[in-house]
Amino acid sequence: MESELIGEFKGKNTVYRVLPDGKMEVSGQGTGKILGIEAFMATTSIGIMENGVFSGEVYSSITTMEGQTVTMKAYAIGYPSGNGGVSRGASVQTTTSDKLMRLAKAVLLHEYLTDMTDNWTGKIWEWK
Repeated sequence: MESELIGEFKGKNTVYRVLPDGKMEVSGQGTGKILGIEAFMATTSIGIMENGVFSGEVYSSITTMEGQTVTMKAYAIGYPSGNGGVSRGASVQTTTSDKLMRLAKAVLLHEYLTDMTDNWTGKIWEWK
């Protein structure tokens, strides 16, 4: 499998909730770059935690400092690892931005590492 690193973000998880149906919700935000463009990311994960493994859907919005937006829907898993956790997933995207249109035609792979104080770093690759 060939891939290209196209994004890196740093941020913090800010909200944890248990929903009425027993699912868990985690939301956060961060800043970084996508396709070399400075951007802000807001993200929410909704899923279940069983046997120490979180699995579910992740909804994210990335907005560039120029005002262009791409929305992402991913399926991911997460689990404890060392002094925090790791989350990995794959997403599809939608956008109307000419500068970000390449993302609408791609499957992206994600890896986020979270520390014990809910700070995270994330990398995004385009699967080629």
